[in-house]
Amino acid sequence: MKDRTWIELSRTAISANLKNFRALLSPKTLLTAVIKSNAYGHGLLETAELAHKAGADLFGVNSLEEAKLLRGKYPEFKILIMGEVPGLAERTAEVSDPNFWIIVSRTEEVRILTNCKPSPQIHLKVDTGMARLGFFGVDLERTLSEIKSEGLRLDGIATHFASTEDVLEQKYSKEQMKSFSEAVLLAEKYGFKNLVKHACASASTMLFPEAHYDLVRVGISLYGLWPSLQTRLSLHLSGKKDFNLSPVLSWKTRIVHIKTVPEDSFVGYGSTYQTSAATRIAVVPVGYYEGLDRKLSNNGVMLVKGKRAKILGRICMNMTMLDITHIHDAEIGDVVTILGKDKEEEISADDHANWTYTINYEVTTRISESVPKKIAE
Repeated sequence: MKDRTWIELSRTAISANLKNFRALLSPKTLLTAVIKSNAYGHGLLETAELAHKAGADLFGVNSLEEAKLLRGKYPEFKILIMGEVPGLAERTAEVSDPNFWIIVSRTEEVRILTNCKPSPQIHLKVDTGMARLGFFGVDLERTLSEIKSEGLRLDGIATHFASTEDVLEQKYSKEQMKSFSEAVLLAEKYGFKNLVKHACASASTMLFPEAHYDLVRVGISLYGLWPSLQTRLSLHLSGKKDFNLSPVLSWKTRIVHIKTVPEDSFVGYGSTYQTSAATRIAVVPVGYYEGLDRKLSNNGVMLVKGKRAKILGRICMNMTMLDITHIHDAEIGDVVTILGKDKEEEISADDHANWTYTINYEVTTRISESVPKKIAE
């Protein structure tokens, strides 16, 4: 039976993206493929397979649950767990894995992980200006002092940039780099030398070679999407005009019904669209349950036989109506492209983001995990 909707992942694109990032790094810098949150909507296990074969050094995930899913298939691969692990004291058996690299913020977490047999790699988060996880200033010094005085283990130190992708002028990111350098020196003062240092996500990996340290964490751009227009402009202004990204994901569906309605017909819930002439309508079995943003109602388009077909009326929970009046040869069963290319036309995650006033991260991440994934070249 044919799928109602599906995602195609390009093996070639993900390999090319990783190769391009690898070219920016020193041979000693590890490259983490961040595949948290269902790989930003691309499919956790499917993306892991592609990234692993393309040469990623680690997987980056948000939760222990994601790490455990990966561990079943990759028993010895290094996995960086970047989010908090609630109830850590009750989950010591689950985290006792030397190839888990776990980011923590508090002495209590370091104590628990140090006592695991075997202990995972323990990386301390430093808050350099994100005001999220980790500490800075006197709180960071107190934490390091406690870790040292108790003889606990520390293997790495990490931070996260707050606004690299949002601006052309990078003053705040430079201040964060300075704060991180101070945090590293403070850790060394307490005897923690040779820690694995990491700070960069996608945008900062492109823009700040001086901040690559020992490891980078490439997320959104692993999937061929730019963190922002500002990132792309900043990179080009820095002289790296030949750095390219290739979108990995295409999202497709099929026409399941076609009908012609007369002039002045209302379409969809709330009667928000009224035809001005006889209109040929195609119905596709995708709606906001599958992750199609309802703000695309009367706004977005899909591709049918290489032509743009406007969304008519409100997007339903599991169905959407398209205007195919101008696509005379469209038939039931024809493939419809929601995201991706069809002949000369293309609809990108950035297009959806612009039409719905959000970011491309959300466009792909909100695609339902129930949508099947297929690997394509």
